[in-house]
Amino acid sequence: MEGPRATPEMGTAGHVAYLTNQYPSPSHSFIRREIFALESMGWRVHRFAHRSSRVELVEPADISELPQTCVLLGLPPLTLLRSIAVWSVSRPLDTCAAIALAMRMAWHGDRRFVAHAAYFVMACALSLRLRDLGCRHLHVHFGTNPAAVALIANRVCGLQYSVTFHGPHEFEADQKLNLGEKIEAASFIAAVSKAGLRQLMEQHKSSASKFRLVRCGLDAAWFDVPDFARPSTTDFLCVARLDPQKDPLLLLAAAAILVRRGASFRIKIAGDGSLRGEMDSYVAKNGLDQQVEMLGWQTQRQVAEHMRTARSLVLSSHDEGLPVAIMEAFALGLPAIAPDVGGVRELVETGESGWLVPRGDAQALADAMHACLLVVPSELARMGAEARRRVRPHDIRVSASALAAEFSK
Repeated sequence: MEGPRATPEMGTAGHVAYLTNQYPSPSHSFIRREIFALESMGWRVHRFAHRSSRVELVEPADISELPQTCVLLGLPPLTLLRSIAVWSVSRPLDTCAAIALAMRMAWHGDRRFVAHAAYFVMACALSLRLRDLGCRHLHVHFGTNPAAVALIANRVCGLQYSVTFHGPHEFEADQKLNLGEKIEAASFIAAVSKAGLRQLMEQHKSSASKFRLVRCGLDAAWFDVPDFARPSTTDFLCVARLDPQKDPLLLLAAAAILVRRGASFRIKIAGDGSLRGEMDSYVAKNGLDQQVEMLGWQTQRQVAEHMRTARSLVLSSHDEGLPVAIMEAFALGLPAIAPDVGGVRELVETGESGWLVPRGDAQALADAMHACLLVVPSELARMGAEARRRVRPHDIRVSASALAAEFSK
């Protein structure tokens, strides 16, 4: 389902670097699409990541990104030390100020001083690479540790940077992410949803002029899918990492409720993560072997095929920005059942494009799934058509154009 892409050598519009904690990664397809869209517009995009993905890559487009990505923590120790030495000699005061900044962020933040020392080392290595490449702008996804590296690099050498915030957990005070400093030094801040944009505006009023709405999006291949007859099925599909943020155990709790009601259904779960073992145990303990199928990580083509044969997408996340899985489902005319968190309600509306449920409520999630099972095919088709209409603004070409305009300033 990925559209055609340009090669990095085609870039003529300018240079930009991208940084995130892990790249490529199964859960970062939105970053890859953004990069590809920029390249198709003539930009040369340099990929950087803190570390390699901790899970096996199955998507061919992700695998092809591996050799193009510089993993900062994977650089030889002598290379890292050399970068510190270069900046210490050429900009000694700025380098000392960057060290002080890193330690101050650790003190006012999570008190992880060793981690912040690593951020300083990565910032020095990244800054040197970008200087040698002649690249003057860094774009970061997530306001967590990648934004910390960007801020420290800004202090080391004046590197211009911007950040895409996904939220909502990034905005919470108890995360202690030093967001004020990160936002103040950035050239602009992108939010992926209207909800996230509003929250940033409310919490950082003095920096309101820096905030932009730049949605995550899908490439043309998702929008160009012709109408098709959806088979009558009782299958639900969940596409998510198996970690506490996505709260997949809540989905299993809802499944157990439906079984006790005597409902006939099946849930296919595409994804993997730290909770996989606990989920397997829950399925076995509660006799859900016939209702739950664990698929592991799937390619984009496999996800699309599962969506074509499902009754509804279902998510049980504790936190979300605006899930790309919902966008993909909507592009294929598949309604969604999802929690009312982050910007989810910007796409999902009960009775129109799916079912919106309270966060962390297994009973409400089971009720919505039960309601979906009872809906007649014609009503599901109407909801699917509405879903396709609502996802249209989430076109990665539009988002990339907005970013390119900012990068060019």
